[in-house]
Amino acid sequence: MTHFLSKVRDLYNTATTTTYVRLQVLAATEPVRLRALLLSAVAAVAFLFPAVADEQVAESIAGIGVVAMPLLVGESARRKVSPAGE
Repeated sequence: MTHFLSKVRDLYNTATTTTYVRLQVLAATEPVRLRALLLSAVAAVAFLFPAVADEQVAESIAGIGVVAMPLLVGESARRKVSPAGE
């Protein structure tokens, strides 16, 4: 049984690491597309769970996204999706 759990844990670790690296590459090369993907995911979750559509929850999610994106992919990606005047 422990061998099975070890394989499941290894599979999970591989999948999460691969996903993280792919998101970093996507954010570095296509930050606008990543932002659209994140907004679509939030909209889908808000459709499935109406409590997420609350204004305070949406602001919290947006705030987390604003903080997380530069940490995840660096400041250069944030500059690519920010308005030119800022």
